[in-house]
Amino acid sequence: MEIQPQSQIFDVNEQNFEEQVLQGSQERVIVVDFWAPWCGPCKTLGPILEDVVAALGPGVALAKVNVDENQQLAMAFRVQGIPAVKIVKDGQLVQEFTGALPKEQIEAILRPLVPDAPIAEAQAAPNQADDLAALGDLDGAARQYEQVLEENPTDGPALLGLAKIHLQQGRFETVQELVNLVESDAPEHPQAQALLTQIEFAHQCQQAGGRTACARQVLGQPDDHQARYLLACCAASEGDYETALQEWLHIAEKKANGDQAKNAMVAVFHLLGRDNPLVASYQRKLYQALY
Repeated sequence: MEIQPQSQIFDVNEQNFEEQVLQGSQERVIVVDFWAPWCGPCKTLGPILEDVVAALGPGVALAKVNVDENQQLAMAFRVQGIPAVKIVKDGQLVQEFTGALPKEQIEAILRPLVPDAPIAEAQAAPNQADDLAALGDLDGAARQYEQVLEENPTDGPALLGLAKIHLQQGRFETVQELVNLVESDAPEHPQAQALLTQIEFAHQCQQAGGRTACARQVLGQPDDHQARYLLACCAASEGDYETALQEWLHIAEKKANGDQAKNAMVAVFHLLGRDNPLVASYQRKLYQALY
């Protein structure tokens, strides 16, 4: 059968392997599936590979090699068991695995090799929700996050995003429930735990009589570091993190209340994430104040 050069899924043999795979991998990633008709796991893996490759777009292709008919190729790639998958890019073997891996694991292997791959729908939904939240459409964002969680109840970004929305709406019990669902080894876990600290900030502010009362106390007694700490808690609970960090840093510089101000700042660092410019600035200032 004549192979079209840009077919995304195709059979290869010893005669056309160099052209279709080695030369073809100069333009796109080639996933080589070594299989055989009698191999049960091969029948499981084949459709999974096809689905993943199709989803990742034209930057990747799947070349299927029947090892019974192409034993020299199998020997050249040191295939000792099937299914065996070899991933070739720019004429070089860059990744490989043996056995019928789950779809998610295969995509995790391939996606970094295909920079132009479209974002998967499951990934796009949280991103869309983040955009809606940033525009102030909290209800629309919440619906997006909830749709993701219907498919995957432990999705870390969706749990964190939905918890943030409920925090803004003052639904602290729901925030606690969502945070408890974030797995301890998930990348979102530190941020999720920081949301609980945010709730504590709100409680302390409320008990102190609110932001206006705390500001009045600090204005009258600038050296009242506990009042200044509570003023910062009020600012943080309202999302005014720059003011909160300024006030806590002032306390840390005075070394006035032990680790309380430092711990509060670290919690906000986790909440905002390392890419936030406030975090980079105030991490440096806190280090200078402490050391």
